[in-house]
Amino acid sequence: MSIALHRPSTLNSTLVGYVGEPNGRGTLSLLFSCVFTLFLCVWSAVHLNLPELDESPSSYSYRYFKWSLLGLFGPELVIWAAWRQYISAQSLTKIIRKDLATESDDIRAQQWTMIHSFYTGMGGFVFDLTPSNEEKGSPFITTHKRLHVTPRGIQLLAKCGLLPCITTGDITDKSKTDWSGKAFCCLQVSWMVIQAIARAATGLPVTPLETNTIGHVVCALINYTLWWNKPRWVKEPTVLRGGWTEPLCAFMYMSSQVSAEKRIDRDLLRDFGVKAEMTSVLYFPGDGDGDDSHKKCHIHEQYAIAMDPQHDPILQPSDGTVQFHSIPVPLKGASSLKMGRMGARTKPLAQNPREEVLESFHANVRQRRWDLACEAIQRYPILKERLEPKELNEDELRYREALRLYPEMPETIKQQFQRRCGVSDSRASAWHCEGLVCRSEELVVERPRNWPGDDLVRNMQGHLMGLVLWNASTVYGAIHLAGWHEAFPTVLESWFWRVSAMYIIFSGLLWSFLNLLGHVSGHVWWYWYEILAGGVRRRSHVVIYVLCCIGGTLYIVARVFLVLEAFISIRALPASAYQSPSWVLTVPHI
Repeated sequence: MSIALHRPSTLNSTLVGYVGEPNGRGTLSLLFSCVFTLFLCVWSAVHLNLPELDESPSSYSYRYFKWSLLGLFGPELVIWAAWRQYISAQSLTKIIRKDLATESDDIRAQQWTMIHSFYTGMGGFVFDLTPSNEEKGSPFITTHKRLHVTPRGIQLLAKCGLLPCITTGDITDKSKTDWSGKAFCCLQVSWMVIQAIARAATGLPVTPLETNTIGHVVCALINYTLWWNKPRWVKEPTVLRGGWTEPLCAFMYMSSQVSAEKRIDRDLLRDFGVKAEMTSVLYFPGDGDGDDSHKKCHIHEQYAIAMDPQHDPILQPSDGTVQFHSIPVPLKGASSLKMGRMGARTKPLAQNPREEVLESFHANVRQRRWDLACEAIQRYPILKERLEPKELNEDELRYREALRLYPEMPETIKQQFQRRCGVSDSRASAWHCEGLVCRSEELVVERPRNWPGDDLVRNMQGHLMGLVLWNASTVYGAIHLAGWHEAFPTVLESWFWRVSAMYIIFSGLLWSFLNLLGHVSGHVWWYWYEILAGGVRRRSHVVIYVLCCIGGTLYIVARVFLVLEAFISIRALPASAYQSPSWVLTVPHI
């Protein structure tokens, strides 16, 4: 059995330039087919989260464009983002169904699907903080108009019995792309792979542009698989409403980095060096008795402090230099928890009457937020599980910070951490009179970020997740290395292609090994944590930074070269590159 070939008029094996296509494959059809497939791979396969509040369509489209460029030059990064969102949605679905696995909630639990979890991860549920929507008068958060509930936040709401009610149909109606559109894109991009296999089976060369496109096709198919249940181009979120929203919103806000004094407006490494408001607040368990009029709102370094004058050893001035300026403000509602600010520096009140009024307003806002947080802790006992004794020393503080960033820390590394810091789990369950601290966690964010962070639910150790990223990079490099014997316009371009592909493979294998080493070795894990956390600086860290900068620059150069060379090489291809199996020309395709 033989397969007929459609051959252009030029049959020699020399390199040729532009080839017309009156009856077969030519330069323009090759270019158009690859460009259209790349467009589907880097634009249609990207599923971004919801836009920011009042973000213009052009700004949102520009964000899609930036992620499309990332998909063009670093498709494995998009794969990693899609995979992180997928395992977060999968974990959240299992957790919610498990938490609601009671006879009364079984139907509701089954109604929560992967679509709901993806919708949550993309910022689909929000607290609306605009003045027109506040039902209780005075505000408690003035820095944001809207807060998006993260998957971790929805997990907490589910434990409180407040899981949002929304049908799958309501979510899919918001999406601009359904499964049929995704299926069409998958079939179209798969055609490029089928065509390349057919050419290889008949001994015809696969051009560098087709090789590069195939690498993106593989990545796009993985992205479509991971994001199959994720809505696309959703513009408006679902607003959470009810009498419970204000107390829990205040608590979740104070627990999240959005409440930090100094926030880092970035997606990469945004979780390091950012302290939520909860981390600087002490809670004193009370019996709920007594007259609330004895509490005063004290201004100290521009922070409102609700405290009990008879029991607050932390805020008592010790050297006579600390001055407290008191402004009596009645607290609304009883609270069995008292709050105090740790480690604050003294800052005198402004002398300008207008500034005094402004500071008094901010103090009242903070006071109301803290009262609402106390109300949430009292109303929902599950929140008390987040309270623990305050840290004894700086080492224990670092341990808790590491545990917050890496809750899935391997048990062996956790034990080494505890021995190094001199802490134990037995203290975590004890309530001490010197006050309690509340664990911080990304429960709400000011805007849904597309790059994965600690707002997602995860069920495996961070270094193992890194293996997925670098294995994807290795596969991408291997696909390009498969074109070792492809014909290029010059020998130099041929070797640049080979070296670039080999370097990408080498980088992927190296970082995969380092991630695996960090998972099994406590010393390596601790070393990398110090580098990322930035709390400790060593000379070896400088060497690591320099090597990473050099290696990262070479990696970017290699990735850019593979994409550019794929297009540049069209100027001179073997004549056989324009030959096609006859049956390929009879199949309708774009």
